[in-house]
Amino acid sequence: MRFIADMMLGRLARWLRLYGYDTLYGVEDDDEILRIALAENRVLLTRDSGLAARARRLGVEVIALSSNSLEGQVGELKKRGLEFEELFPAHARCPKCNGPIRPVPKDDLRGRVPESVYQKYDEFYVCENCGQVYWPGRQWREMLRIGEKLRRV
Repeated sequence: MRFIADMMLGRLARWLRLYGYDTLYGVEDDDEILRIALAENRVLLTRDSGLAARARRLGVEVIALSSNSLEGQVGELKKRGLEFEELFPAHARCPKCNGPIRPVPKDDLRGRVPESVYQKYDEFYVCENCGQVYWPGRQWREMLRIGEKLRRV
Protein backbone atom coordinates (compact mmCIF):
# COMPACT_ATOMS: atom_id res chain seq x y z
CA MET A 1 0.00 0.00 0.00
CA ARG A 2 1.35 3.43 -0.97
CA PHE A 3 0.19 6.55 0.85
CA ILE A 4 0.07 10.31 0.60
CA ALA A 5 -0.45 12.08 3.92
CA ASP A 6 -1.82 15.57 4.27
CA MET A 7 0.05 18.26 6.17
CA MET A 8 -1.64 17.38 9.49
CA LEU A 9 0.07 13.99 9.58
CA GLY A 10 3.81 14.66 9.38
CA ARG A 11 4.75 12.61 12.42
CA LEU A 12 2.67 9.65 11.23
CA ALA A 13 4.21 9.92 7.74
CA ARG A 14 7.74 9.68 9.15
CA TRP A 15 6.82 6.62 11.22
CA LEU A 16 5.12 4.92 8.29
CA ARG A 17 8.33 5.41 6.32
CA LEU A 18 10.38 3.86 9.13
CA TYR A 19 8.10 0.83 8.95
CA GLY A 20 8.69 0.56 5.21
CA TYR A 21 5.52 2.17 3.87
CA ASP A 22 6.02 4.37 0.80
CA THR A 23 4.49 7.60 2.14
CA LEU A 24 4.56 10.97 0.42
CA TYR A 25 4.31 14.00 2.68
CA GLY A 26 4.95 17.70 2.37
CA VAL A 27 2.49 18.64 -0.38
CA GLU A 28 0.64 21.66 0.95
CA ASP A 29 -2.02 22.16 -1.73
CA ASP A 30 -5.08 19.90 -1.44
CA ASP A 31 -5.64 19.91 -5.21
CA GLU A 32 -2.06 18.69 -5.72
CA ILE A 33 -2.49 16.01 -3.06
CA LEU A 34 -5.56 14.72 -4.90
CA ARG A 35 -3.81 14.88 -8.27
CA ILE A 36 -0.87 12.85 -6.97
CA ALA A 37 -3.11 10.35 -5.17
CA LEU A 38 -5.00 9.70 -8.42
CA ALA A 39 -1.96 9.66 -10.70
CA GLU A 40 0.09 7.36 -8.46
CA ASN A 41 -2.76 5.28 -7.04
CA ARG A 42 -1.94 6.29 -3.46
CA VAL A 43 -4.20 6.00 -0.44
CA LEU A 44 -4.89 9.40 1.11
CA LEU A 45 -4.32 9.68 4.84
CA THR A 46 -6.07 12.68 6.33
CA ARG A 47 -7.86 14.11 9.35
CA ASP A 48 -9.60 16.69 7.15
CA SER A 49 -13.19 15.53 6.52
CA GLY A 50 -13.65 17.99 3.66
CA LEU A 51 -10.55 16.72 1.87
CA ALA A 52 -11.62 13.12 2.51
CA ALA A 53 -15.04 13.78 0.95
CA ARG A 54 -13.51 15.47 -2.12
CA ALA A 55 -11.08 12.57 -2.54
CA ARG A 56 -13.81 9.95 -2.34
CA ARG A 57 -15.87 11.78 -4.99
CA LEU A 58 -12.83 11.57 -7.29
CA GLY A 59 -12.37 7.86 -6.63
CA VAL A 60 -9.33 8.17 -4.35
CA GLU A 61 -9.09 5.59 -1.58
CA VAL A 62 -9.11 7.42 1.74
CA ILE A 63 -8.30 6.54 5.30
CA ALA A 64 -9.85 9.30 7.39
CA LEU A 65 -8.19 9.31 10.79
CA SER A 66 -9.88 10.74 13.84
CA SER A 67 -7.10 10.61 16.42
CA ASN A 68 -4.74 13.50 16.99
CA SER A 69 -2.07 11.32 18.63
CA LEU A 70 0.49 9.13 16.88
CA GLU A 71 -0.50 6.14 18.99
CA GLY A 72 -4.18 6.63 18.19
CA GLN A 73 -3.46 7.00 14.48
CA VAL A 74 -1.36 3.83 14.46
CA GLY A 75 -4.17 2.04 16.29
CA GLU A 76 -6.65 3.16 13.62
CA LEU A 77 -4.33 1.97 10.85
CA LYS A 78 -3.83 -1.39 12.57
CA LYS A 79 -7.60 -1.84 12.58
CA ARG A 80 -7.44 -1.31 8.80
CA GLY A 81 -4.92 -4.16 8.48
CA LEU A 82 -1.59 -2.29 8.45
CA GLU A 83 1.26 -4.03 10.23
CA PHE A 84 3.82 -2.33 12.42
CA GLU A 85 6.22 -5.18 13.06
CA GLU A 86 9.58 -4.67 11.32
CA LEU A 87 10.99 -1.29 12.24
CA PHE A 88 14.04 0.30 10.68
CA PRO A 89 16.25 -0.82 9.04
CA ALA A 90 14.62 -4.02 7.72
CA HIS A 91 12.45 -2.45 5.00
CA ALA A 92 12.58 1.18 6.06
CA ARG A 93 12.36 4.23 3.91
CA CYS A 94 14.10 7.48 4.78
CA PRO A 95 11.99 9.39 7.31
CA LYS A 96 13.17 12.65 5.72
CA CYS A 97 12.56 12.06 1.99
CA ASN A 98 10.84 8.64 1.61
CA GLY A 99 13.76 7.17 -0.36
CA PRO A 100 14.87 3.56 0.05
CA ILE A 101 17.53 2.89 2.69
CA ARG A 102 20.28 0.36 2.15
CA PRO A 103 23.15 -0.93 4.27
CA VAL A 104 26.59 0.37 3.31
CA PRO A 105 30.07 -0.81 4.23
CA LYS A 106 31.66 1.25 6.95
CA ASP A 107 34.67 2.00 4.73
CA ASP A 108 32.40 3.85 2.27
CA LEU A 109 31.56 6.41 4.94
CA ARG A 110 34.97 7.56 6.13
CA GLY A 111 34.81 11.34 6.15
CA ARG A 112 31.00 11.42 5.78
CA VAL A 113 30.28 10.86 9.46
CA PRO A 114 32.05 12.31 12.51
CA GLU A 115 35.25 10.41 13.28
CA SER A 116 33.94 9.45 16.74
CA VAL A 117 30.87 7.86 15.12
CA TYR A 118 33.04 6.10 12.55
CA GLN A 119 35.18 4.61 15.31
CA LYS A 120 32.28 3.61 17.58
CA TYR A 121 29.88 1.94 15.10
CA ASP A 122 30.17 -0.74 12.43
CA GLU A 123 26.58 -0.70 11.12
CA PHE A 124 25.57 2.07 8.71
CA TYR A 125 22.71 2.76 6.30
CA VAL A 126 22.30 5.40 3.60
CA CYS A 127 19.24 6.80 1.88
CA GLU A 128 19.54 6.21 -1.86
CA ASN A 129 17.76 9.52 -2.62
CA CYS A 130 19.06 12.16 -0.22
CA GLY A 131 22.23 10.48 1.05
CA GLN A 132 21.28 10.76 4.73
CA VAL A 133 23.43 8.40 6.81
CA TYR A 134 21.99 6.39 9.71
CA TRP A 135 23.74 4.39 12.45
CA PRO A 136 22.59 2.73 15.71
CA GLY A 137 23.27 5.66 18.03
CA ARG A 138 21.18 7.40 20.69
CA GLN A 139 18.42 8.53 18.29
CA TRP A 140 18.22 5.00 16.86
CA ARG A 141 17.73 3.55 20.35
CA GLU A 142 15.00 6.11 21.09
CA MET A 143 13.32 5.24 17.77
CA LEU A 144 13.34 1.54 18.69
CA ARG A 145 11.83 2.35 22.10
CA ILE A 146 8.97 4.31 20.51
CA GLY A 147 8.59 1.62 17.83
CA GLU A 148 8.10 -1.01 20.53
CA LYS A 149 5.42 1.17 22.11
CA LEU A 150 3.65 1.48 18.73
CA ARG A 151 3.70 -2.29 18.23
CA ARG A 152 1.80 -2.68 21.50
CA VAL A 153 -0.93 -0.19 20.51
